[in-house]
Amino acid sequence: MAEFDKLMAKAFHLAEKGLGYTSPNPPVGAILIKDGEIVGAGYHRKAGLPHAEIEAIKKAGERARGATLVVTLEPCSHFGKTPPCADALIAAGVARVISATCDPNPVVSGSGYGKLREAGIEVVDGVLKNYAREFYRPYFKYITTGLPFVTLKFAQSLDGRIATRSGHSQWISSHESLVFSHRLRAINDAVLIGSGTLRKDNPKLTTRLVKGKNPIRVVLSASGKLPTRRDIFTDGQSQTYIATSAKVSPKSYNGCGVISVRKGNGRLNLNDLRIKLGRLGVMNMLVEGGGGVLTSFLKQRQVDKIMVCIAPMIIGKGIDAIGNLGIGRLDNAIRLDSVEFTKSGPDCIISGYPVWR
Repeated sequence: MAEFDKLMAKAFHLAEKGLGYTSPNPPVGAILIKDGEIVGAGYHRKAGLPHAEIEAIKKAGERARGATLVVTLEPCSHFGKTPPCADALIAAGVARVISATCDPNPVVSGSGYGKLREAGIEVVDGVLKNYAREFYRPYFKYITTGLPFVTLKFAQSLDGRIATRSGHSQWISSHESLVFSHRLRAINDAVLIGSGTLRKDNPKLTTRLVKGKNPIRVVLSASGKLPTRRDIFTDGQSQTYIATSAKVSPKSYNGCGVISVRKGNGRLNLNDLRIKLGRLGVMNMLVEGGGGVLTSFLKQRQVDKIMVCIAPMIIGKGIDAIGNLGIGRLDNAIRLDSVEFTKSGPDCIISGYPVWR
């Protein structure tokens, strides 16, 4: 099905427009083609709004009959906030469906394909399957485990520092890398920092440098005691939560939310936090630090992806990006799989997936 690779790439380009808006649904793109011409296209814009397939059918009208649908994910077969897409495709008279990958959602998981085939529609699965696997990692993680996909992201100097010895850190990364960071925020449902970063930097945690939705903001604090005069508590840009094991009154922080997190071995249980964020519909989350928070997520193995922005500077004595992980031998070091290197202005961004042994 090599001739459909380019069309599937276009469908994924459409799906990207929904990143950050569709959770807990997946972002999906769809294209209807007939006699070599695109007669309809669409993408899932927001949870509760029509799915990509429905948008494409509406735009195609009667031309959908006998057409081929190229779609990034298996069409749904169940009633949710919207009717099943598989039923709509059958009613529209679509002749063939070309899909990138099956939907592992237990209420779909092949039943969408099955319904289409029973209606006499040809189904082909697996076009750009490897790309689909990467694109849908957060959704696949969330829909199969109920846990948000966690990306650990930080900027450091060549010698592994995230700040000078006095705590000065703005800005280690370049403007281009800051813009990149804001894009990451825009495609994640939540962004998390620790209380130290809140006190020192007063970050806004918004997407002001790019076009996109502001993520939910989460502050991790064992004590629950935070300075109230901080932008995330007063600017109204997005919902803010305090994740803590202490008793905290939302009134103290301008009505922000409070997530009660269990403690284990004297520290906040980050798996418990992920479970509760998942229940709030958070499909993916960006962890931006500081060093203590980054170290805790790694120690507790609550990380799915790591992205490190390395700036071409040497700081010397300063604040380490990662603290003691108790690793005594290189055999036990955390290694990354599927590593990618991206240039960002003068910086280099290294990303990959941790291999937990």
